[in-house]
Amino acid sequence: MTSFSIILVNYNGSKFLHECLNSIQKFGEFNNWEVIIVDNASTDNSISIIINNFPSFKLICSHTNWGFSKANNLAVRSSQGEYLLFLNTDTILTKNTPEVLLNHLNLNKNIGIISPRITFENGRYQLSCGDLPNLLSEFIDKIRYAFDNEFYDFLSTFYDRQYSKVQEVGWVTGACMMMRRDVFEQIDGFDENFFMYFEDKDICKRVKDLGYKVVYYPETTIIHLLGGSSHGIKKSVNKYYRDSQLYYYQKHLGKFQTNILKLYLKLSGKV
Repeated sequence: MTSFSIILVNYNGSKFLHECLNSIQKFGEFNNWEVIIVDNASTDNSISIIINNFPSFKLICSHTNWGFSKANNLAVRSSQGEYLLFLNTDTILTKNTPEVLLNHLNLNKNIGIISPRITFENGRYQLSCGDLPNLLSEFIDKIRYAFDNEFYDFLSTFYDRQYSKVQEVGWVTGACMMMRRDVFEQIDGFDENFFMYFEDKDICKRVKDLGYKVVYYPETTIIHLLGGSSHGIKKSVNKYYRDSQLYYYQKHLGKFQTNILKLYLKLSGKV
């Protein structure tokens, strides 16, 4: 069996795609691996980039945009890997991160999901893990993001220290997460009711509910450029986010928190 499968979902990501796939190919000097790309009905030149430059990578083309969850599940069904690495197309590998994550995951059977340190292009830490969502944690995160936007030069030093050690967390970003196939199958993969957003937090929650750990592992790093996941659908991003947020609350947090969220969204004009 192939040791691990690198899975990417693409939608009009030609701006980032070549650099991302080239970094995988460059640092893919290891045995027993495969790359599977699901294209969600792109209208740019994404498909030609893949076919002409990366013929060894497996390409699955859809005639409709399935969203992240369904496309990832489809890729897994077509994969051979004992381990699954879900990677965004706007990321860049700067070292052999897949193998580093695989080795740590293989040595620690109690870990269900693992994710590396993620940085901006300038090398500064990018928030990519945290506590699972609820009304309190999202309120705190909202304040935190506001401070990040205003004082990131100052806060980045604090973040570099805070996230310099391996630690168990509530969730890690789907921009780069690895898990064993058997764990993925135990939870029946991604919940396809999440078209976009919160699917990573949901899968982390369900893996933790099985008794596994979700681990942030800063011993290896990737770059996340941002913007590739929502490129070409910016007008719909807010709707996708709110629909997924509400569904997550309904699924995991009960009627009280869901109703409070609905009230807040209505009063703030966000829905």
